[in-house]
This record gives sequence, C-alpha cells and structure tokens, in this order.
Amino acid sequence: MVNGSDRNPFTTAEQLSLQDVIERIQKDDGLEVQRRRNVCSAIRSLGKLMGKDLRYLPADPSFYRAFFKKLHPQQCGLTKPRIANIKSDVLFALRHAGCIRGTHTYMAPLTTAWQELWNCAIGAGSSPRYVSRLMHYCSAQGIEPEAVDEAVSERFKRALVDESFVGDPAKTHKDIIRTWNKLVDAVSKWPKRKLSVPWDKGTYTIPLNRFPQSFHDEIHALVEHWSGKDILDDTGPRKPLKHRTIKSRLYRLRQAASALVLQGWALESITSISILTEIEASKAVLRFYLDRAGGETTSQVHGIAVLIKTLARHWVGVDEEHLNALKDLCSRVDPCIKGMTAKNRDRLRQFEDQRNVDLLLTFPQRQVDAVRRNDRGRRREAVSVQIALAVELLLMAPIRAENLVGIDIVRHIQRSRTGKSGIVHLVIPGSEVKNGEDLEFELPTETVELLDLYLRDFHPRLVPGPCSLLFPGKHNKHKSRELFGDQVSRHVFKATGLSVNLHLFRHIAAKVYLDRNPGGYEVVRRLLGHRAMETTIRFYAGMENGAAGRHFDGVILNIRQAALKNGIEGLHYET
Repeated sequence: MVNGSDRNPFTTAEQLSLQDVIERIQKDDGLEVQRRRNVCSAIRSLGKLMGKDLRYLPADPSFYRAFFKKLHPQQCGLTKPRIANIKSDVLFALRHAGCIRGTHTYMAPLTTAWQELWNCAIGAGSSPRYVSRLMHYCSAQGIEPEAVDEAVSERFKRALVDESFVGDPAKTHKDIIRTWNKLVDAVSKWPKRKLSVPWDKGTYTIPLNRFPQSFHDEIHALVEHWSGKDILDDTGPRKPLKHRTIKSRLYRLRQAASALVLQGWALESITSISILTEIEASKAVLRFYLDRAGGETTSQVHGIAVLIKTLARHWVGVDEEHLNALKDLCSRVDPCIKGMTAKNRDRLRQFEDQRNVDLLLTFPQRQVDAVRRNDRGRRREAVSVQIALAVELLLMAPIRAENLVGIDIVRHIQRSRTGKSGIVHLVIPGSEVKNGEDLEFELPTETVELLDLYLRDFHPRLVPGPCSLLFPGKHNKHKSRELFGDQVSRHVFKATGLSVNLHLFRHIAAKVYLDRNPGGYEVVRRLLGHRAMETTIRFYAGMENGAAGRHFDGVILNIRQAALKNGIEGLHYET
C-alpha cells in the first residue's frame, strides 16, 4: 500500500488504491496468467482515461460511477465492448482484492425458487428481465422470493450504491421496484407483497393537498386570478399568465410552504398565503434553501424570494414598509446572474472541440441513416427519427423548448406551394412566444427532406389517426417538454457522448455562428428572436473569445516558425 506522500491525502491509510489492487492481482497465483494481465491492463486503462496516477485512485466503486456514466466511445477513442470489459474487469479486481466488503454478486446463478418464478413470469407473457438484478442478488444472498420485503429492498439498494458501477443506483432501484409491483399483479405465482417505491425527488416539497383546505382553496383562487379568466378583475395581471408560468409559480409556492413545515412550523397553521409573506416566515423559507445550497444564494432561492414579494404586493396587499422589507430580502439573495449561467458556459465548453461540433451537426442524418438500415416498422424507430428531426430543427431554427414541442403541422409549417417544390417556413406567432416576438425561419432543403420523410413514413406510427401535432404525445396532446427533453438528451449522448438539453441548443447556435463570425451579434439577435441587442450582447459577449484566441495563437506560431526556419540575422545563441 502506498503511504506518506505516495498516498492520496484525502483517504485513510487503510484505504487501498488501484495500484495496491494491481499488486495484489499480480501476486495472486490462483488466477491464470492471462487473466491477471487482462485485469491489470483494465485498471491501467482506467487510470489513463482519468489522467490520474493509480496510487491516488481509491479502490472504491462509488468513486468511478459518475466517470463511467459519462464515458463514451466517441469521446474516449475506445470501442463500446472495450469500455464494457474495463468496467467488468475493474469491478472483478475490486471484489477479488477484497475492496468490496459485501457478499453481493449480480451474476450468481438463480436458485431453483427464483428460476421457477422466472419461468412463471415468461409463461404468463410478462418479462422479468427488469428485475433480474434483484433476483440474482437474492439468489446470492440466499433470500427466498416470499422473503423479499422492505428491508431486503433497502439492502439491495445499498448494494447497488456500494458495490456496483450502475450509473444511477437510485433510479435503477426505483425502476426495479416498480417492475416488481407490476409483476405482483400480472403473474399469479409472484409473491403478493408490493414494495414501496422510494420518492427521493423533491422530498422537501409537500403536496399542496396536504395543507389545510383554506390554503388549498386560496391557491385555487390564485390560479384563477393568474389565468385572467375574470376579465373584470382589475387586480389581475395585465395579460393572463401562460400555463407554464403558472405551473412554475405553483411549484415555488409549494417549495415555500414546505420549507416552513420543515423549519418546524405546524402544517395545520399554514392556512393562508399571507402567512408565507410575513417577514419572519419569509426569512425561514429562504434560510432553509440557503442552507441546502451550502450558504450560497442561487437563482432558485432568488426566485422563491421574488414570488413571495409578488404575492405580498399583488395578492395579499401588504403595506409599503412590509413590501420594502421583502424587496430588501430579494436584493440580499440575488445571485446577480446577468447573462449566461456558469453551468451553461461549462456545458458549451465541449463545443470548443470542432470534432464535437461535427458530431452534433451530423447527428440527425446519422440517426436517420441508422434507422433506415434496420427499420422494422416499430414505434421505437419512429421515435428515433422524431428525435433526429427535433435536433435538426433546433440546429437550423433554434426556438425555445416550449415552442418546439408545440409545433403544429397545419398552423406552424407554412409551404409556399403544394407538393415537394417551393419554400417551407416554420412560423410561430408572437402570441405563442415567451417575449412576444414573431418567429419565422425558412427551412433549408435538407431539413425539409427530413421533415417530409418523418411525416410520410414515421409520424403515422406514433398516432392512431389524423393528428396535426408534429411531436404527438398521449391523450391527443403534444409531448411534454420534460419527456421530450429527456429523450433528446439520451439519444444525443448515446450517439455522440455529448451532454445537451433542449435550451442549450440556442446557446450552441450562437456559439457556432460567433466562432466563425466574430461580432455578428445582429444575426444572432434575429436568429434567437431577442427584442434588444443588449440581451444578445449580455449573453454572448466574449463567446467568440476561444476562436479569437486560436486565431491569435496561429498568427504568433506562424511568425515563430518562419523565424526558426529562416534564421535571424546577426543572432548567435550560446549555451
């Protein structure tokens, strides 16, 4: 084991490093020579991929989970099978060297009882594949099917976290438990005990219907007020709030009310929205979220503060002194982000690499080509082409996510003439756009060809009958922004290894253009539909700095290379 200056300063002396694991594997005569070589090679490959000395890498699976989750063939130069072998061999090495203290083994053969249950599920027309990890775990632990309970579920989840490279243990566990519960209903011989599905997202937010009825009724009235349904309400907003804005405000209101409860206030005491706007209550709410953020203010904290102030002014009607105190709270927690967030700038940095730009720009065509080579007429192929079209539209017409998912083939796709000839425009009226600006894009020929291919061959697979929605979801509605965003992110990452989201495409469009056209802010302003140039400059000033820096470096390097090649008259260099 490494020690002293040779040991990771953030670990204990007892913590094995990957170098220690290699040494143990090399000395283990119980393993075949070739097996030892393969395992050690995998560990060294992991170190190279991470750019780290093996002596400073802890022999702990959880340390590598996030790294493996983001590792992609297009970004690391390794094939998918090689990455899988590295993961498998490293995990084997950690187990073999005793770094994993539990007895968890995913691939333990199914016991007779579990195998019979597997066969019953298959015979009933249900697939137990999604719970196979739990079945193998129970087989390894000697747990019978009827003995699976909440305690077993919790131990299984702990094993996923501590002893595996599963990318998202919490999500994997929840998905397995959901499938288990479905099999309880679908398979007659399946154990009849359903398991609790953990609810870890937003555990600090309490459903609004759990608050007193008076509070719930007032929120209902507030939504009516925001939606502008009463045209004679002279206290309402100047124009009705959009559904998405109301949804966002309700979630923040729920966050505020929940924070009070979690800070010790009795849930039954929160009978009115006015309670949230009291100064001490407001401070308690903001303090809760500041503590969650490590004492640092965030846009979330500021957003909650602004909502409380808005409610106090326009709904509760507090006096001026009270309102000024709330304004002061808003100022204190304002993170003063006046342009692109640091998170988005970090996400954009991957596109400093031209190869990554090329991967994204060619994604739609490559995705469609892959589908057409292996199209079996299924819905899943249609979804893949749908994702390709969405990315193509975002690249050529970078509209906001809400407008993308809501594209209507009849209202928003305008053709200059029928048939394949003519010009096709994507037209979105200002009444449907966040800032009220009309949007109009002439679609290039390649984009129109993909659009027509999708509408002719793939769109019909996604709907039972005539439908004018370009991206249809369930119940004759368009896909939700959240679902579609997740699908786009997953498909793009799977094909390219790039991390993107729907909104990032607007920033990507600006960056790609400005890299090749420094100072071209007017084109970007028009492209993104900004009302004022100040907005464009505030977000994208300096975006072309990387390209400018590379151009500058090229000039200096060319001058230097010429000087080295031609020599400098009268220069004598002595050592």
